[in-house]
Amino acid sequence: MIDYNPDIGLVVNAANNNLRYERKLLPLGYDPSDVLALVGQHPSGFRETYPSRWVNNIYLDSHGLDDYHDHVTGLADRSKSRIRWYGDLNGSIPKPVFERKFKRGIVGGKHSHATSPLTLNGGLNEPKLRDMLNGMGEKDPLRRCLEYRSPSLINRYRRYYYESGDGRVRLTVDSELGFYEPESASPELASEPPEAFEVVIELKYAPDNSDIAAEIANWFPCRVVRCSKYVLGIEAIRRS
Repeated sequence: MIDYNPDIGLVVNAANNNLRYERKLLPLGYDPSDVLALVGQHPSGFRETYPSRWVNNIYLDSHGLDDYHDHVTGLADRSKSRIRWYGDLNGSIPKPVFERKFKRGIVGGKHSHATSPLTLNGGLNEPKLRDMLNGMGEKDPLRRCLEYRSPSLINRYRRYYYESGDGRVRLTVDSELGFYEPESASPELASEPPEAFEVVIELKYAPDNSDIAAEIANWFPCRVVRCSKYVLGIEAIRRS
């Protein structure tokens, strides 16, 4: 069940079966091919579930970047909004999706809403965003939340998809991270990500599979960290 509260945005019932845990790991000193080789050697028998692809996001935040600051300070209840699509960064985008990703304590989830096709030749300005929002229902809680936000960042990365042999844990590997100004007429890479964030491993699993996920994470020669690609991106474009 999802409701809207004007003070904190979307409110998600904790009984929602879509809630999940996430663990992020940073394999320092490993390039993407090394990390993929490690995944293939893992005793949990990870298998590829989907071909790798480019993931593109336009993040939406308040003018004061409230979502960014909530993540930096580590608030227990926080969220972020984005438009997501796959494939090319520019050109025709046939199936963009609005997403509101939330974290409630140590569990999280997201609310998604498919929206009308978009042509992106450069950044996304506020008039374009308003046109997209107009395609959503007046009472849609996601629309009501996004109305108070504007484009704050474009990012993209190549993602590889895996699942453990018993199907209890999903794993993704993200590489080739790029960050861009959201309203540029011709987006150019704003800044290279810090070397420590060249590759990110993420584990996703149901709360009752926490022990299994911990064993999987402990096998990798790297540490579990807090890592938000949105935060990395905002800081990258501020440096550029």
